[in-house]
Amino acid sequence: MVAPRTSSHSSESVEWIICLDKRPAERSGEDVDIILARLKNVKAFERFPPSLLQQICLCGFYECLEKGITLYRQGDIGTSWYAVLSGSLDVKVSETSSYQDAVTICTLGSGTAFGESILDNTPRHATIVTGEFSELLRIEQREFRSLWEKYHQCMAGLLAPPYGVMETGCSGDSMPDKENISNNSFVSVSKHQNKKSYIESPAKSPLKCISQVPSEKILRAGKILRNAILSGAPHMIRDRKYHLKTYRQCCVGTELVDWQMQQSSCIHSRIQAVGSWQVLLEEGVLNHVDQELSFQDKYLFYRFLDDEQEDAHPPGEAERKESQEELQDTLLLLSQIGPDAHMRMILRKHPSERTADDLEIIYEELLHIKALSHLSTTVKRELAGVLIFESHAKAGTVLFNQGEEGTSWYIILKGSVNVVIYGKGVVCTLHEGDDFGKLALVNDAPRAASIVLREDNCHFLTVDKEDFNRILRDVEANTVRLKEHGQDVLVLEKSLGSSRTSSHGASSSHYKYKVMSGTPEKILEHLLEMMRLDSPFTESAACHRADLITLAGVHARGLHWPAEVAQTAPCEIKAL
Repeated sequence: MVAPRTSSHSSESVEWIICLDKRPAERSGEDVDIILARLKNVKAFERFPPSLLQQICLCGFYECLEKGITLYRQGDIGTSWYAVLSGSLDVKVSETSSYQDAVTICTLGSGTAFGESILDNTPRHATIVTGEFSELLRIEQREFRSLWEKYHQCMAGLLAPPYGVMETGCSGDSMPDKENISNNSFVSVSKHQNKKSYIESPAKSPLKCISQVPSEKILRAGKILRNAILSGAPHMIRDRKYHLKTYRQCCVGTELVDWQMQQSSCIHSRIQAVGSWQVLLEEGVLNHVDQELSFQDKYLFYRFLDDEQEDAHPPGEAERKESQEELQDTLLLLSQIGPDAHMRMILRKHPSERTADDLEIIYEELLHIKALSHLSTTVKRELAGVLIFESHAKAGTVLFNQGEEGTSWYIILKGSVNVVIYGKGVVCTLHEGDDFGKLALVNDAPRAASIVLREDNCHFLTVDKEDFNRILRDVEANTVRLKEHGQDVLVLEKSLGSSRTSSHGASSSHYKYKVMSGTPEKILEHLLEMMRLDSPFTESAACHRADLITLAGVHARGLHWPAEVAQTAPCEIKAL
């Protein structure tokens, strides 16, 4: 174990670390309050009651490790349990006793936890190595067992089976049946616990809605909106004719959008309104008459669930009053969850059918996904054009089995999965924002582990092997790496800028280089060189000078460089 060192934090954030560095018996009530304020923001602890969090504040220790540190090895007998506060750690598994044969099967990011084998003194199932500078909260075995005995119901959701909760039992030797998931298919969302995920082809789906059992909250929202429309604008819901066919009690998509924008100040655009109606469409509270799964701001017919019945009746006086009282709260609710529904609607489109606006919306969403935070703008924009939405309804579904050929890279949008090794069982759990499956694509090797859904209704973004390798090739072709002693000390992304014509009429290419990552010294050295080449005091040169002053100040104080600064410079660096 490597002794922790203090990381670069502001004076306020360092305070909680100082409190955790004290011996548990020396921590005061004020110390506990300071630590508690920090731990409340840790995803791993978000469902813990205050009493459990306070106990963790009293017995936890702070660990701070540099990149490449081995926390423990496969086969060791554990002494502590860990929660990741920041950074990431690679999970490596070997089928032999040799550490050199270990294969990285997944990465644990901020908000995850591991090390529960200390509950029964079983050997560690995997080797854990820091993938970058990482901060951990550590709880020793005796204290962790004591917490488990008292709070196991609260903590079970955080731990992997057999300690944690999973509806269908599986082990490394007995896996649940795998659903038939075809590549490049569009898998719909379903919240029905007894219904398997289904594959939605680009052709029109025969299903009436995406979720066949609407939630009480959305069912109520649909009833409020229908009653409000019938109270204030009853002409919007009526029988309509199109191509000699009559459609009973229908609304028009454009009219629904117009009405919603008139009713609520929290709806600022027609796209936002479309997302709100898409929420109702996904849950079957609103349906397209031809069973299309995307709400559109067009002259298309939609029908409320209540109007599907032959004996649907208009709202009474009490219902009208109730709908008016609840209308604004309902519209606010839909405006808050509408963007996610709109995003899913776009991701279900075939990539070739996505518009420029669609690609921009996807790109904006990718900026907030942890697994993609280290990627450049160029790569994120490339991914926006190829990502596919996939979802599965039931815990225990196997996404892929150990030993199979890798066909896709996965990013978890919602839910969690267990990583299972034959003969070892569950070695770790991955959560929202984590990714898995790219190692088999990069190395063109069989899957190193099986992935099993840990809970119902999990959502993923996937990239197929062909697109993944194409983007990877493009990235490497436009990446300039400076190495020292076998390590990258400066990584630049090259992109084509404007062309220049010389006095002799010859044209030359002008490239731009964006800093992707590197050591503080090499980035400073590079900025100085670029400033020297920027002889006139241009806006670009001014930007470099401002960056240099900021970076020099950080470097002079000897502080640890935050990952987001090290990975992306605030302005592009131009060079010939």
